Amino acid sequence: MNKLKLIIILCLVSCVLYFPAFALVATSGITAVVTVQGTFNLMVNTDSFDFTRLAPGQSGEMSRAEGVEVAGASSDSAPWYLKVSAENPLTSGSNTIPNENFTWYGSSEGQGQWNGAGEKTLADANMAAYISTEEEADQVKKVINRFKFMLHVPEDTKPGEYSTIVMFTMTE
Repeated sequence: MNKLKLIIILCLVSCVLYFPAFALVATSGITAVVTVQGTFNLMVNTDSFDFTRLAPGQSGEMSRAEGVEVAGASSDSAPWYLKVSAENPLTSGSNTIPNENFTWYGSSEGQGQWNGAGEKTLADANMAAYISTEEEADQVKKVINRFKFMLHVPEDTKPGEYSTIVMFTMTE
């Protein structure tokens, strides 16, 4: 009888080894997910610029002859807009030069709508300087816009060193 039990056990083990359908199997699956980011970035080639010394009543252009280069790129398939604004009026202590006196103009290498052919005031923060084409919104290639800044110092401006932050904002 022991030989018979041994033969039956060996047969069962053989069946399990040769016929895995009889083996116990447990599986579990998990989902793998990846989000591929699109390109959406804005680069400015400098962190500051200045004007030469100006007296009350004078106007002048920024001292950086080549201007400020602002490059935008997107692959998100939606047209994007570039705006330029001054965070606050130019300020020295409690004295200010209104943004109506601070202007910009420039050029664009892009194929979209460039609104900086003539001087624009930084008092209008809602106007888009550049609006991309749909093709530019679906590629990683940079669109380069060049900005030049002008300032008219009002007659009644007090002496001092005036500053503000010029913001470039890219949105879809």
